[in-house]
Amino acid sequence: MKTEIAPSTHWLIRPSVSVIPLGDGIFDFFQSSTRRSMRFRLRPEIAGVITNLDGGMCIEDICAEHGASVAQVGSLLGVLHERCAVEPKLVREAIDKTDFYRVLNFLGDYFPAEELFAAFDRVCSARVAILGCGAVGSWTAMQMGHSGFQNFTVIDSDTVEESNLNRSIFLREDIGLRKAQAIKAALHRISLNIQVQPVFEKVSDADRLRMVLSEARPDIVVNCADEPSVDLTSEWVNDYCSKQNIPYVIAGGYNLHLSLIGMTVSPGLSACFNCSRITLDQLEDESLRGVRRLWRPKRNLGSLAPLTGITSSLAASEVLRLAVASERLVPAMWNRRGEFNFLTNELSFVDLPPRPECGCVSHVNGGSQFRPTHPLT
Repeated sequence: MKTEIAPSTHWLIRPSVSVIPLGDGIFDFFQSSTRRSMRFRLRPEIAGVITNLDGGMCIEDICAEHGASVAQVGSLLGVLHERCAVEPKLVREAIDKTDFYRVLNFLGDYFPAEELFAAFDRVCSARVAILGCGAVGSWTAMQMGHSGFQNFTVIDSDTVEESNLNRSIFLREDIGLRKAQAIKAALHRISLNIQVQPVFEKVSDADRLRMVLSEARPDIVVNCADEPSVDLTSEWVNDYCSKQNIPYVIAGGYNLHLSLIGMTVSPGLSACFNCSRITLDQLEDESLRGVRRLWRPKRNLGSLAPLTGITSSLAASEVLRLAVASERLVPAMWNRRGEFNFLTNELSFVDLPPRPECGCVSHVNGGSQFRPTHPLT
């Protein structure tokens, strides 16, 4: 929907934005959702227009009521629109009619009105393959389904067991079902419009993964598989996605009492999994080495649902950032990974820059990491 700032159009302040008078004609446009603000010194007549933008009157009429210049108000509205502080009444009405109006309100804090629906359409149409449907994979799928994703391939050969119920989305009535089939049913409880292709495959080597993903043709891959190990499955995903130029998320998991938050990789734009291994191998911190690679099979460690929820929530957020495909909302986990410590409630990160010796990235923004920014600055 192309936004036109014309005298006949009706505009209003976005729901997340408060206009706060600070005195001396200065007004703070504060976006409560993202804690960002911008300030303007406004003449009284223009301030009268802006503080009364509720969509009830067109720009021409409200300017006439306050004796303000239509051209000057239009210019200011252009700035406020670009920075996601105002929106046309027609866009607000269109948002309120959708099933995902809360998601659109959220994205509206990052995308101006004329870009908002196109960004959400990219989320809805993105084909996402989730490798591994256990604790992290099942919650990641649910988070994405609630966020508007509508095209899934879910890959797992396992069946639901009673031992899965303490940390995954599965219910007692799912016991005995294939995990991928149970996730399909759970996603359909969110919306029957969601398309789910369950794949009952045990991906045991790189060739098998290549075959499965080649058939699925995903736009984004999420690795939630921990067998034979997270490192090994991530290596296979990295190899396939790098060659096919497909972005991927290493969802992480849980190790002892840590939630591991994996990296997001966009081939050619960010460090890849092999880059991360080079950096991690060079770190001298022995405590990090202790949690990085645990190869012992069937470790039967303790687990807690909130820790898987933390990891899956952040993974689903990264998939959304990849899906919108915009510099307005880039992945937060490019070139780094993180850990959430249950004991201390602390979240920490390790930088994982592109490595020249890997050769996957020859030039990333002039050598500096491209970090997420917000339009309301």
